[in-house]
Amino acid sequence: MQIPFGEWLPDQPEYLNPGANVANNVYFARTSYKRFPSLVPYSSNNLTKDSRGAGSFRDNSNTVFNFVATNTDIFQLASGSFTSRKSGLTGANNEYFTFTQFGNHVIASNGKDAPLYYLMGTSTNFANLSSIGTSGTVPVFKVSGVVRDFLVTGNHTNFSNRIQWSGINDITTWEAGNKQSDLQDLPGSGGQIVHITSGEIGYIFRQNQIIRMDYVGGATVFRLSVISPNRGAVLGRTVCQDNRRVFFYADDGFFEINGDQVISIGAEKVNRFFDIDLNKAFADRICAAVDPFNQLAMWLYPSASNTANTTGICDKIIIYNYATQKWSLADCDASTIFSQFVGAYTVELMDIISENLDQINIALDTDFWNGGQMLLGAIDNNFKAAIFSGTANEGTIETRELELFPGHRSSITNIRPIVDAAASVTIKSRERLADNATESSTSSMNTSGDNPVRQSGRYFKIKVKTPSGVAWNHAQGVDLTATRIGLRWQKKLILIM
Repeated sequence: MQIPFGEWLPDQPEYLNPGANVANNVYFARTSYKRFPSLVPYSSNNLTKDSRGAGSFRDNSNTVFNFVATNTDIFQLASGSFTSRKSGLTGANNEYFTFTQFGNHVIASNGKDAPLYYLMGTSTNFANLSSIGTSGTVPVFKVSGVVRDFLVTGNHTNFSNRIQWSGINDITTWEAGNKQSDLQDLPGSGGQIVHITSGEIGYIFRQNQIIRMDYVGGATVFRLSVISPNRGAVLGRTVCQDNRRVFFYADDGFFEINGDQVISIGAEKVNRFFDIDLNKAFADRICAAVDPFNQLAMWLYPSASNTANTTGICDKIIIYNYATQKWSLADCDASTIFSQFVGAYTVELMDIISENLDQINIALDTDFWNGGQMLLGAIDNNFKAAIFSGTANEGTIETRELELFPGHRSSITNIRPIVDAAASVTIKSRERLADNATESSTSSMNTSGDNPVRQSGRYFKIKVKTPSGVAWNHAQGVDLTATRIGLRWQKKLILIM
């Protein structure tokens, strides 16, 4: 009897769940679960404190520039090492930096200090944006994006609902009416602006509203259309983007924007689970990013289920595969995740990371060393740069709860995991849905691929664990051997009655 794992649906009841009850350290591909790689640190030094924003960019010559901010400093991450590019900033510990690329310029802002710029290929350090000579006054802003040929800024000092954009293809022009530069205060009770996406179309995220921004030219310059009047993003860091696909977390769950449509992607799947598992005392730590190669949108967060976590350390990632529209979960101790371009490494530069090549944790045949690849990066909880390139943490997938022979008890004697790894299994069983499940001892896979077990009951869930540190590719379900029991006794009862 083959039982496929199915998609992870923690918001559904355990019994007759059409999917899986548990899917940890894996993600759902087209027809099977795949291992989610573990986090591997690679920088030779570490930040002095927790990260508060990161960005990865390529200039016109395809050279990679990675920047990471704390609340007081901005560092460049190059050749496996952090180098300070700006210090003495005054942001509070819970204030975050936004990095935005405009041509060969990287714009950095935190809403507290004057906006900064770095000209890739030319600058040594970040400098005030106003220092390059500007027409008009450069606003102090928290967030920014590039819409068409304009740098669009939002959430200004004393004007949290204000947007202002530069002159067309000109970040030195901020005078209203000059080169189509202008500003606008957004009306209504949508709350402060928390994020602005980049692209041919821009989306302005307020706390309780989303506005689409289309370039129309002329005196109007931009047409602003409210596409979500009562729902926005909880925080700017809950928004992530892969080209025109935009994902975000709102007060009532996870959503995707498709043109003018705001579509729920988490309803009756993971929304209730996440609302319970999120440690709301540290909700500002949520950080979203995409892995465009694997088509994964992810939200790093501090979990309430980790009761020992009293400092708000992020320890889990909830994963959405937007190609298959399926969810999963992973363990991850990090402060920031971000889509990261990686520069090329020579053998000499590898020595910066480790004096002994044999001690490098990143496989030498991965894309990491080639340069120019966009990978999922992170700053771990030791404040080191890291990428998700390790083999795997221990994976756990648990089937839906089943009554194998409806109306009858049964006995399971063998389980063959349909997994290309030496997986172990346990069985959870109970007689009534009102009972607590009893879990069997762990059965390891033998040389025939079988996991011999012996467990009887009425309702069953099969938990499969893949080993840590092992590269595997597919986990599809279980093939179990079971027999119906108790039939003779049931006939006796019928005769007596």
